[in-house]
This record gives sequence, structure tokens and C-alpha cells, in this order.
Amino acid sequence: MHRRVAVPPTKPSVPWRRRTGVLACAIATLAGMLSVTGGALPAAADSRGGDRPRTVVTTDMEQDDYASLIRYLLYTNELDTLGIVYTSSKFHWSGDGMGTPFFLPDREYSTPQTSWRWTGTRTIQDQALRAYAEVYPNLRRHDPHYPAPNELLSKVKIGNIEFEGEMAKDTEGSDLIRDLLLDRDARPLYLQAWGGTNTIARALKSIEQRFAGTKQWPRVKDQVSKKAVILASGLQDETYAKYIAPVWPDIRVQNMAAGYATWGYNCSRGQGNVRGLPADRVYFSGAWIKQNIQIGPLGSLYRSWLDGQSMPGDPLDIFGDPERAPSGWCKPLERYDFLSEGDNVAFNPLLDTGVQDPGNPLLGSWGGRATRTSTTPNLWTMVDTEKDDTGDDVSDYTTLRWAGAAQNDFAARMRWTLTPRYGDGDHAPTVKILGGETVRARPGSTVTLAGRADDPDRTPVQLSWWQYREEGTYPGTVTVTNRGHDRTSVTVPSDATPGQTISIILQGTDQGTFPLTRYDRVIIRVV
Repeated sequence: MHRRVAVPPTKPSVPWRRRTGVLACAIATLAGMLSVTGGALPAAADSRGGDRPRTVVTTDMEQDDYASLIRYLLYTNELDTLGIVYTSSKFHWSGDGMGTPFFLPDREYSTPQTSWRWTGTRTIQDQALRAYAEVYPNLRRHDPHYPAPNELLSKVKIGNIEFEGEMAKDTEGSDLIRDLLLDRDARPLYLQAWGGTNTIARALKSIEQRFAGTKQWPRVKDQVSKKAVILASGLQDETYAKYIAPVWPDIRVQNMAAGYATWGYNCSRGQGNVRGLPADRVYFSGAWIKQNIQIGPLGSLYRSWLDGQSMPGDPLDIFGDPERAPSGWCKPLERYDFLSEGDNVAFNPLLDTGVQDPGNPLLGSWGGRATRTSTTPNLWTMVDTEKDDTGDDVSDYTTLRWAGAAQNDFAARMRWTLTPRYGDGDHAPTVKILGGETVRARPGSTVTLAGRADDPDRTPVQLSWWQYREEGTYPGTVTVTNRGHDRTSVTVPSDATPGQTISIILQGTDQGTFPLTRYDRVIIRVV
């Protein structure tokens, strides 16, 4: 039986009105200006305020970064984006314009290299944010917390881009990160590294140079170490190993590269389209992506196999070319099949799904779970396997288990860009377990849990309960008995010992055009 909850849809508090300010904003953004005149759209007042994670994106802006950026822009209503910064990596750098020879540790060039696969410093402003400005009025209809285009435009900075690992000098991008790390807001600052960590490293180096040897240094170093969290889609230069780890060992760094198995390059290896679990692979197919993602001004910029697009300046970006793609290192799948969004791994842990807790990587969410691999430095990596519903260990299940839900959510938001009426869009339900986040229970006892779901679109929400084995410290399975979807009974095993924990997830999926899923979690603590 489905639980139907009749609640009014959430509407923006101020109806959208076309006026000259909108035109001023669009014109300014289309021109790629770094400031917008007073007629621009104001940033929406954010009633959630400090609840949104503070974050900075650093990116070397290759094609899979670009695809991730298209997705990221559709989630800026949930994040406090404080910067979008161009940086370099071992795959992309701009050169110094002087023909300076440059040699990487694993390769040697016979001639000076002034640049390598560099895609420039205008793609974000001139293409991605231009398209965002076009669809912003519709997005704001669905959530007034989307930032105005000029607000995002003002956050775009150029960081350390000259060479792989270059961190010798301050840049506007490193200055931005430095100042955020030193500001009075003590909340975590999530520094996303979609390319190398060198611009982040330069910001930290600037802080060290300013305070090292002073009385303030121990306090400043401690505060910055607690505030900074680096979410890296792989360590794409040596600045982490050579500088951040030895000088700032207490900064939590999460190497999310294992998430590539879900979101990285999808190459033909004779097995066809293998992204996602078998039941979810339709969401990575060309037919689905072309119909639901590569649509409208923003979605048309998304990248997929053989779609005819390429990043200027990158000679290895032949993925969109039907004639040249077969000669590349990653063999093509069918036209419009999922290609790569390798940098989703860096922001998925921050997204509001109901179970996200970016402060605790041991807990799962769309970003997967991580485990600490070393005490000094404070380095975390994603877990290799988790158990599926049958109890089998599945490689990369920590991210694969959420992929279908994430794809449907992405599609619903992309549809928002073309849908000016709130009532014509799909919006995620809210799922809540009643009675608090923790329950105390004795071995052998039965715990009864109740939950509810509210759907703004007034569609039925299918509720289900399941044990997230890896989140709890009790090593075995427990019996979870659904009692009418909104209630469940959990039997605490008799061999459980005091102090052990059992994690129970309530999952709710609505019945919209795109089924949207949210969650809640309760921890049963054995006493």
C-alpha cells in the first residue's frame, strides 16, 4: 500500500516577474562580464542560511569536468558556492607563455612545453554560466535558493594554472581560498579538487608564510586544519604528497578516485554500457541521456559519446568525433551513451539527500563511504566493497547503490530548466523517521520504528526500510520487518554486545515522471 500525503506544493515566496533587470543580468552574463549592473537579478534570500555546506570548486576544466559542472550547477541551490577556480593538473596546464621547458616525473619532452591540453579560462563564464543565466528564471520557479547568475559569475577566479603542481606564487584563486580559510566562519570549508590540489596548496602556503614563526601560528594552523576539508577526485599532481601532507597533516583529505568506477570514463571493453548496477544501466544509455539530459540551453552543453562536441585546446578530446573516437585511448560506446563525470565524486557527499553527513565520511550517502587510511596525514579513501541485498560483497557498491536515484534526480532538475511552472515539475519527497536519530535497545529486544513522507507534488511515496550493514558496528544482519511501509520492527540480535550499533535507513521514492528518492537514518545503540 502506498502512503499518500496531501500537502501543498512549496512555491517560491515571490512570483517571478519579467523586468528590465532580468535582461540586464542576461546581457551581462552573455558578454562574460565579471560584474553586473544594478539592474541584475538579486540573489535569493536563503532561509536555510548556514545549513548549506560552504564549498569551493577547483577544476582543470577538461571535458568530464565540464559534464560534472553542468550537473553541479543544478545543485547550487543546496550548496553555498564560494568559488569556482581554474587550476592545473598533470593532464592540463596553460604554460607560462615564455617557452619554459617543463618535465614531468613520468615523461620527458624533447622541446619546451608552454602548454598541455589547456582549454582556457573562459569556458565557465562564456558557456556554462551563459546557459545557466538563460534557464535561471525557470530554476528559480522550482527553488528560490538558486544563486543569481551574476553571483556565480563573481565567484569565478583563475588559480595556479601554469604547470602541473605549480604553487610558487599567489593567484586570485589561491587568495580567495586563503581568505576563506582565515575568515571568522568556523564551519567546514569543503575544497573540491577536480584537478590538481596545487591552488589549494598555494593558499595554505600563503598562510604558512604569513604566520609561521609568530605567536599566532599554532592557533592559526590548528584552526585552518580543522576548517579545511579537501574532497579530491584523485590526487592529480604531487602537491598533496610533497606539501599538504607533511606541512598540514591534520587536514582531512578524501581521495575519492574509487568513485570513477561509477562516474568516470565509460569505455567499450567488449561488454557494452556497464555503468550502474544492471537495473540502473538504462539511466546511462544514449537514448535516456539524449532524451532527458542533453536538452535545452544548459543540458545541450553536457558531454556524451559521439555527440559532436569537444573542448577547444585539448587534442585528446576526440570522444565526440565519430571518425576519430575509435583511435582514442577510451573506445566509444553507442552515440549519446554516458561518457564521464569523474568529478561528481567530489560534491556528491555534500548533496542534501537526508542521510548525508559530510562531517563523518564513515556514513554513506550519494558520495559513498570512506575509511581512514592513515592517521598522519589525515587521509581517507573510499571503501572497496559493500554488501548488497543478498549479502554478497559487491565492488564499488558504496557509490553504485545510489547511482539510479542520482540519475533520476539529475534528469528531473534538467527538466526544471525548461519548465516555468512549479506544478509541471518533479520534486523530491521529504522522508523522516519519527522519534529522533538514536534509539537505545537491549540484545534480543524488538524496536518499532515509524516514519513518514511528504511529497510536494502530492504523488504517492513508496517507503521501505533496510539495514545499512557497513554503517553499524554490529557485524551481522538483523531482521527488518516492514509493517505497512511507514512502520517497521527491528529485532536486535541476542549476540549483540553493549556499545555496538545498527544503522537502519528509511527510503522513500515518489511516483513522478522521474522517480525521486530521499532517505533518513536511525542508529540503534545496543545497551
